[in-house]
Amino acid sequence: MEIGSTRQPSGHENDEGDKVKITQNNHGDISFGPTMIKSIHSDFLIHWTGDDIDKDYDKGWWDKNETKINTSIIDPYLKRLKYILKYGLWMNRERDFIKFKKEIKIPAVARTCFTELKLSETRIHAIKFGRLGIGFKRMFVFDRMGFPMIYFRPEKENWLLSPILSDASKKEIKEFWACFLKSMDEELIPGQFLKYKQFDESEWRIIYSNRIKEKLRSMGKIDICRLFKKPNDIPDSSFHDYVKENDKRKRLEYLIPLEDSRIEKCSRWFAMIIYPSLAVKVASEADEEIRSEILRLKPLALRVDMEASYTSASCEKYSKPIEIDLAACRNF
Repeated sequence: MEIGSTRQPSGHENDEGDKVKITQNNHGDISFGPTMIKSIHSDFLIHWTGDDIDKDYDKGWWDKNETKINTSIIDPYLKRLKYILKYGLWMNRERDFIKFKKEIKIPAVARTCFTELKLSETRIHAIKFGRLGIGFKRMFVFDRMGFPMIYFRPEKENWLLSPILSDASKKEIKEFWACFLKSMDEELIPGQFLKYKQFDESEWRIIYSNRIKEKLRSMGKIDICRLFKKPNDIPDSSFHDYVKENDKRKRLEYLIPLEDSRIEKCSRWFAMIIYPSLAVKVASEADEEIRSEILRLKPLALRVDMEASYTSASCEKYSKPIEIDLAACRNF
């Protein structure tokens, strides 16, 4: 079946022997007949944070009784959420190499990562990255030149890396696309099955750096540069104190504000908040500052606004984010 078309790939019969038309639309959704739709991919990309909070306040939380409330995580997670809503996602500088038979140097950039998962699959990733999930529709990542990762097996030849690195002396890939390469499995332990743990993350990534900024400016893409900020540009001393306290390794280089632009203060593609626990969710619902920030990013719609352009895309600007706790995600 051709992807990106709407057609009938095959005929199937229902319980009464009638033919059921199966089609696939441009979003990859499969429809069985006129009403039922099954999505192949999640429509949400989730950025996870809070592993540092869990290590300090709730280590090994996944092995504990869920009915017992740990109130010590509430304030740290609420503060993390407030600063994300106000100033954006953190972009940290990470290692600048990949392993493909040998270490290959790639461009040094700051990056922010997302997972493309069904909600029922989020718990295992929360254990690794933290329990606060900030979800977006894919356009948020596309607008910032983000992309899904390209996975490879580091010990196997492939048609992408093998030709590029056919020269044994080559130890570097200078192009920015190399920042979207990732091994699909962690180091193989003799006698054990490959688990493809990294491939299971279905990671997407946004990257940025001074080099990228200069390249975008030379291409006349200044509007994309404006979607990123330097932390030092934030006029808030409490935020700078927070960065000092929580960025001990000094990896933070840029922020990705949630707003669509510096002029448009709303966030059309901000779509979800996953809370570590029901207690944190309830505390967030009672927090006036968090409610105010959500209202700023997702303003109330006037009836005239809706009638002027009543489409699904136009509604995104006003649609409040889904708010759900991690334990409830297993049901979706």
